[in-house]
Amino acid sequence: MCAWNIYSAALVGCGRIGYSLGLDKRREQPASHTMALNANPCISLIAGCDTNVARLNEWKEANKRSLTYSDSANLYARQTPDIIVIAVNEEFHLSEALKAIKNKPKLVILEKPVALNLNEALKIFEASKECNVPVLVNHERRFAEDYKLAKKYMEKIGELQSIRAELNSSMCVYNPEEEKTGAYSLLHDGTHLVDILLYFLEKEEASSLKEVPAVTKKALSGGLLRRVIQEPSEEEKTFVNELLNSPLITSFSKDEDGKVRNLSVHYSNSICSDITMCINGKSKFFGFEITITGTLGRICIGNGYLKFYKREKSELYSGFYSLASDNSVHIPRKTLYFSNMVKNAIDFLEGRKPLVSSLQNGINALAVLEEILCKLKQKL
Repeated sequence: MCAWNIYSAALVGCGRIGYSLGLDKRREQPASHTMALNANPCISLIAGCDTNVARLNEWKEANKRSLTYSDSANLYARQTPDIIVIAVNEEFHLSEALKAIKNKPKLVILEKPVALNLNEALKIFEASKECNVPVLVNHERRFAEDYKLAKKYMEKIGELQSIRAELNSSMCVYNPEEEKTGAYSLLHDGTHLVDILLYFLEKEEASSLKEVPAVTKKALSGGLLRRVIQEPSEEEKTFVNELLNSPLITSFSKDEDGKVRNLSVHYSNSICSDITMCINGKSKFFGFEITITGTLGRICIGNGYLKFYKREKSELYSGFYSLASDNSVHIPRKTLYFSNMVKNAIDFLEGRKPLVSSLQNGINALAVLEEILCKLKQKL
């Protein structure tokens, strides 16, 4: 039983993250919005919406007490849920988020990334502010117990020396032909990589954006040579993140179809002078991992593992110190990433806690990705 209020919820998008990932027996459950919402006693899932009839019927079979709608306009004309979850493909985030916000629920839960680009994300931000509707962005690792533990352990590893974030999958890093769908890993999964980097770098509050002149190309010619330089444009402005900006693309590669398959980006800031992000799009496996090295220890975290290392007198060399496994830390058996996300939503609505992954957090990640993409396009 719920000791507090019962909140009604509606789900827009009954696909993988909306529903079917909750049927995967290998995944830690709950692994979808449907399962996480149904598992929380403070929520009543009153409706589901999807334009795919077969998918909607499958969802209805598992949620017999909930109503179903084939479009969100019809849903909002008949229901006024307290919580609206947007779990559609990236290309529809803007339109569905604006419709949900206009319906003025108490909270919108928006799947990552916030939108296809920063311009669309800022439209969602303005609508959220105008209608006074808060938005939680589901960057799930911010809610996971293992990542929370890793962030806390950072206090023990001394001054940060390097951070390496790596994503491996078979999805191309960037495909110019998929600009309107967002079906490339720099956006689709890269948003998780960037967001968790910001999570580890941030203190208590979310980082913010700063406005800078946009970079344009200018051609200089002389004799037999033609040189292209980059210079700031005073007429145009763009936004960058205050913690991760001015990326240096150290390497990238394309396949024969012009799709980017590998990308390596380097950052340096006052918190850590050596931050590297690598995204590989021709791997035969899926991997997501972060390695944080300090002057006194190291943290290695990824899908399914978490390891801590601390400085100890070396067993290999006299008069030296080495890194050894810190087995004193209890590693949580479950990450509770989806359950904690929904719990945070309820805690926020009850006035007990702020949103762990706010709209500002999501926009911060998108600003980093957009700056990387801008630099990458200049090299293609």
